[in-house]
Amino acid sequence: MYPRLFGFVKSWGLLLALSFVLGIMLSVRRGRQRGIEPDAVMDISFAVMVSSLIGVRLAYVLTHLGQFDPWYRIFFIWDGGLTLYGGVALAIAAVWWTARRRGIAFLRIADVLAPGVILGIGVTRIGCFLAGCCYGKPTDLPWGVHFPSTCRAGIEFGEQAIHPAQLYSSAAGFLVFGLLLWLEKPAAPAGLTFGRFLLFYGAARFLLEFTRFIEADQLMALGLSNNQWISLALVITGIAVLSYAVRQAHARDA
Repeated sequence: MYPRLFGFVKSWGLLLALSFVLGIMLSVRRGRQRGIEPDAVMDISFAVMVSSLIGVRLAYVLTHLGQFDPWYRIFFIWDGGLTLYGGVALAIAAVWWTARRRGIAFLRIADVLAPGVILGIGVTRIGCFLAGCCYGKPTDLPWGVHFPSTCRAGIEFGEQAIHPAQLYSSAAGFLVFGLLLWLEKPAAPAGLTFGRFLLFYGAARFLLEFTRFIEADQLMALGLSNNQWISLALVITGIAVLSYAVRQAHARDA
């Protein structure tokens, strides 16, 4: 599609940068509303930014080891090859560690950051569409798209129309973002927003994977992709976090 904007700016990188800016701005504002100092939110957001970038590359490398010859190509992140869930997992770990250092309860800051994270996912997936990565399977639906032969999607499927899976993911991200803000209440117990993020995004990602092109070596038990199994784990974790938050609220009010 448009891997470069203005002739020299990589579209995916630009949208990724925009997602971080929007997410951090929103998180600082939400943190201030909850009595968390902006510098603490910035510190934790920086940890999220660095850890997520490491995580998305590391997860892809570990699941595609045969693609890197010579081995040092694993560091060529500009050539593509990123797995979003790796970034989410490492970012959650970074939030826990950084929040602990700052003396902030994990669920409290996770609630602050969750909407910004899903907003960033929605924005970044537009960059994936422009770059022609993370593409879908062939489809006969009228909104199927044709990618040029200069990108990975076009190389894989040529003239075939494929699902705009990246835009499905972007729309899901914006939808979950709206739901998180709409369902959030001022006096809600800590963990509700974070738990909903895990539940909603995990469920959406599980379903959307059926429209994405998945390499044969990325399929696991029951014909599900590794990302779908991770999605199910996120759904279960989200339910557990929500249950814990509700129990804590009942214990507090008892």
